[in-house]
Amino acid sequence: MFDIIKSEDNRRTVLFTESAERISGLFKKVRRQISKDLEMPGFRPGKVPRSIIDKQYGNIIRAEVADSVRQEFTSILLEKEDWILDDNDPEGKIELPAEGDAYSFEMVFSLFETPEPAGTDGIKIEIPSLDLEGAVENAIESFRENMINFETIDRPSEEGDLVLLEASPAGNTEETQKFSVRIGETQIGPGFDELVTGSVPGFDFSARMLNDTSAEETPPVHKFRVTEVKRPVLPDLNDEFAEKAAGVKNLDELRKKIEESVRARYDQEVVYLRERAVIDSILGSNPFDPPEYMVENLYKDYVNSLDEETPGQETLTAAKELAKDKVREYLILKAVAEKEKVEITDELIENAKSSEESESAVRDRLKNIKAMELILDRADITEKEPHKNGETGSHKKDRPDSPWRWVQVEDEKRKTCDATDGKEEL
Repeated sequence: MFDIIKSEDNRRTVLFTESAERISGLFKKVRRQISKDLEMPGFRPGKVPRSIIDKQYGNIIRAEVADSVRQEFTSILLEKEDWILDDNDPEGKIELPAEGDAYSFEMVFSLFETPEPAGTDGIKIEIPSLDLEGAVENAIESFRENMINFETIDRPSEEGDLVLLEASPAGNTEETQKFSVRIGETQIGPGFDELVTGSVPGFDFSARMLNDTSAEETPPVHKFRVTEVKRPVLPDLNDEFAEKAAGVKNLDELRKKIEESVRARYDQEVVYLRERAVIDSILGSNPFDPPEYMVENLYKDYVNSLDEETPGQETLTAAKELAKDKVREYLILKAVAEKEKVEITDELIENAKSSEESESAVRDRLKNIKAMELILDRADITEKEPHKNGETGSHKKDRPDSPWRWVQVEDEKRKTCDATDGKEEL
């Protein structure tokens, strides 16, 4: 049982009272636990006399009972009043209870007051329009790319071709390693695609990896020989392709299936983009520092969920910032719900409640969902043309900021080939 006996600013003084019968029951429970775990010469486990336990552990028992009552009452209070504490350590000098007597104590709670939310009306949100036809064609091309074959050709290699090579590691001319690269995918490092573009079987070249930063030692030279060039061959767009790609009967059925998938994914993305835009806007319009204990609790949950045994400092910093933003998001939406006087029925709570959630947690969650819906109803939502990416294929270009790249080492054989090519052109 509790009574709020004083309210002043953000401080609440609460009187808690527990019955003598309940207090006696808690004393017996704590005493039984101590007796069960106690090992004392001459007594079997659980058979140590009460007089001995009370003499040696009497104050510990009283402290355990007091702490149990305090935690239980605080949990009931916060659940019923739906308070957010400014500090997770309430004030109050709690006297220890006496077995057989009623127990009363006072505690002072400091409440966190979220600033009155501003900037929640008329938020501007831009949503990319759906290019359904283009998305379907891109998906089909992706299927074709995954089913690609390569055939040997008799011409210099070019973008998209598969080049087969033999490599002689530096200082070892006897052992060779066979591998392949597809021009445009930068598979073994920046610059290598340029070295094999325009090559034909039998072409030999030497190269090393150079770093932009100065190095004391010159990187080793590796020798390469092109053994074969293959061009990509995409499957024909027919019913056989549709069956292999998605297990459907024909191309029309494949397109319909892709359309449904694209629309569903687009709808999900729109929901995320709208809500993300709202969160970014209201957090930017309502700067405040949330209670540190709430941020710390969520931060610990994030870190514990990581697979890394010892996360790096960058990861820890990102987790802390994410936790802070999430707590701020929760509090500002809660404040919007309170401002709008959002009410949630018991029936809705019962239907949405899981076995792990408390009633107040479900109520807050549903209120925040409703607050988001209210903000979105008043938002200025417009469609924009989807961003056009200049790179339509799957091949990637070398990153200009890469600190190292493959560089050819000129040799006499390459120079001779170049000179011969020049004469032929003349």
